[in-house]
Amino acid sequence: MSTVLLAVSTAVLFGFSDFLGGVASRRDSAVAVTARAHLVGVVLFAIALLVFPPAHVTSGDVVWGAVAGLSGGLGVLCLYAALSTGRMSVVAPVTAALSGSLPAAVDLARGTAVRPLGLLGLMLAVVAIVIVSMTSDPDQDYPVSRGAIALSVLAGIGFAGSFLAFSNTASASGLFPLLAARLTSAILIGALALVRRGRLGLERSALGPALGAGTFDAVANVTMLAAIHIGPLAIASVLGSLYPVVVLLLARIVLGERLRGLQRLGIVLALGAVLLAALG
Repeated sequence: MSTVLLAVSTAVLFGFSDFLGGVASRRDSAVAVTARAHLVGVVLFAIALLVFPPAHVTSGDVVWGAVAGLSGGLGVLCLYAALSTGRMSVVAPVTAALSGSLPAAVDLARGTAVRPLGLLGLMLAVVAIVIVSMTSDPDQDYPVSRGAIALSVLAGIGFAGSFLAFSNTASASGLFPLLAARLTSAILIGALALVRRGRLGLERSALGPALGAGTFDAVANVTMLAAIHIGPLAIASVLGSLYPVVVLLLARIVLGERLRGLQRLGIVLALGAVLLAALG
């Protein structure tokens, strides 16, 4: 039950983060938005480690944290770029379907045991993610292009790599792998932003959403890492990847994107998936 609650919390927090990141990326460079959001994470994790120091950190925890930061940082960059050019309610689910299913497949292949009811919930969750993405409306201001879909796929692979890397860290390392990850991604993406733009500053209209995205993302990573360490990874990754439902609802409420029949069905299936996973 703890893994399910943490994973669902992760999905909600990531949903808010990705929505705000997408809004900011429509107002300024996705690279600069990602860099600023990850700098926020560095500061928050550094403060958190002073308050909650880890019990024990090994070199492996640092290396795997850095790998997670590299993979996840590239994933976020691709996602924000995709969100800036494509409909949020389509781009995010494509990414989530991959980021949730790939780590789950690896975890199950390793022999992790999941009860039949829980496994049914995971399968239903992946179906829900895909169904939510099965919509296309040419009248929208931000139609889905092939480039946006390609970026979404790359983002999903990047996030899946981050899930798998974090799963190799020890629970005794506390939040240290998250700091290592954020330092890595902030340096990488910050350097890219400087090369492309010559500065890290954002337009005033993009600054607030970017800071909000970084804050929600940092908290989401805390709940995500806790869910992974409690395990199993299959449940943590799949349920944690249900954030498109939140992005979809926010896009509907804030941006006026229409909620289609299939998307409503996807939301119902997602709720059912969470219930089955909890009971399993």
